[in-house]
Amino acid sequence: MLLWQMPFANAATPVTVQLRWLHQFQFAGYYQAVEQGYFAEAGLDVTLLEGGPDALEPTDKLLRGDIDFAITASGVVMRRLEGKPVVAVAALMQTSPLVWITLKESNITTPQDLVGKRLMMMPPPESAELVTILRKEGLPVDTVQLVPNTYRLDDLIDGKVDAYDGYISNEPYVLNQRGVDYNLINPRDYGVNFYSDVLVTTEDLANSDPELVSAMKEAVERGWDYAFKNVDSTIDLIQANYAPQKSRGHLRYEAEKIRQLVMPELVQLGHMNPGRWQMIAESYQDLNMTRGNASLDGFIFTPPERADYSYIIYSLIGALILLAIVMFIMCRFIYLSRLLTEEIAQRREAEKELQEANKALQTLSITDPLTNLYNRRGFTELVNKAMSRAARERTELAILALDLDHFKKINDEHGHLVGDHVLVRFAELLTTVARPYDTVARVGGEEFSILIERVDIDTATKIAKRIRKDTEALQIMHPDVDEPIRMTVSIGLTLNTTSVIDIWRGADEALYQAKNSGRNRVVVI
Repeated sequence: MLLWQMPFANAATPVTVQLRWLHQFQFAGYYQAVEQGYFAEAGLDVTLLEGGPDALEPTDKLLRGDIDFAITASGVVMRRLEGKPVVAVAALMQTSPLVWITLKESNITTPQDLVGKRLMMMPPPESAELVTILRKEGLPVDTVQLVPNTYRLDDLIDGKVDAYDGYISNEPYVLNQRGVDYNLINPRDYGVNFYSDVLVTTEDLANSDPELVSAMKEAVERGWDYAFKNVDSTIDLIQANYAPQKSRGHLRYEAEKIRQLVMPELVQLGHMNPGRWQMIAESYQDLNMTRGNASLDGFIFTPPERADYSYIIYSLIGALILLAIVMFIMCRFIYLSRLLTEEIAQRREAEKELQEANKALQTLSITDPLTNLYNRRGFTELVNKAMSRAARERTELAILALDLDHFKKINDEHGHLVGDHVLVRFAELLTTVARPYDTVARVGGEEFSILIERVDIDTATKIAKRIRKDTEALQIMHPDVDEPIRMTVSIGLTLNTTSVIDIWRGADEALYQAKNSGRNRVVVI
């Protein structure tokens, strides 16, 4: 046992933790921290309280003093903006598992398709990410019908609702087992990439007993490390002690999906980036989901610096040895200096790895994972900068809005793997036709955009017509398809307008005209 833990050694401190939902692999790290004795080693007697529909937002219980820690969503930052004394200790999932689930037969595949539909969701801020994508796509909440969640997936299957608020790690497995085809609308595909399953506590506990909070954080991270390295035995533990009704197949599916959300190979367990928390908070503010504007200073828990008692011990030993042999002290000094040098080098390497991981996460947030093009969020940022640059330099720029004609038919006839292959090939075509300094992005399912700077209307039109012609001539082969796949594209084009909103609106209107006038054509506004 480390010396800094000795104050907890004599009597374990009782601690209560409110889980976010019912027992499942989602909380495996906490179960293993109990089972492997990590909490006990830290001097903690932890009680895990099962969550569920009646414990969706445990922050209220935390602030009342009913519990010591809680696991909640990224919406907790809104509480901090509103001045509530909550502190984020660790974020397990680097990406939220929340998705909109729709039946395949409904053809609801994008946020725009949700307009006028019945959406079953948990009350905010638990599902804030799902509301956020609606607002980011310019869809006011009153354009959909929000229905309180009954937590019955059959309500979706039976057609009582059109979209269901679910976890990518849970409901898809149930639907697969029941042979029900489905679509997923993932916030991450629309630039909404928030933390999830955040361990939080009160500011009072973090300030009055930071050693306890730090011990809790480390024990939880050790538990998750063990759970990911020992999935089979963790599943045995969950079935035996926590969720006997869950099958091994279901728990294994959940483990694989959660690992993809946690990214333990890329990011240190529990890591939180202050800049990313600030971005999440600003997203909620920009979308009018909170009126709070308090500072986030102190929101992220900082472990206390631990007293290094070993240095005192080494000094006493050194003083005693000095009385006998001076040479021994010299050797000891050299040895300790070498250890210190190695530790400094290790810390620098760890800081470098963390910076690289943060950079990789930033890239992921603005990149479409299928085509490696910019996603809607990244493209919007570039358009904003380009508009400012064009105004400053008095040059013109154009936006092309492209939509593959009848792309749904390809997915329906050949499957999504073939559809993804077609999207990749089309992205390659756009990159080839576009000029080296133009920007190509995938902004939706089969929707793409191109930003063309320093261009006149004739040149932009020629580029658009070449794309249309090359797309029509393109023949795509795939091992799962007997004949080449052919397709056409509708293109809307607009040049400089007075604002970013206007240029987007112009390109969308031109695209709308191209599609409504027969598709496979270029319309210029």
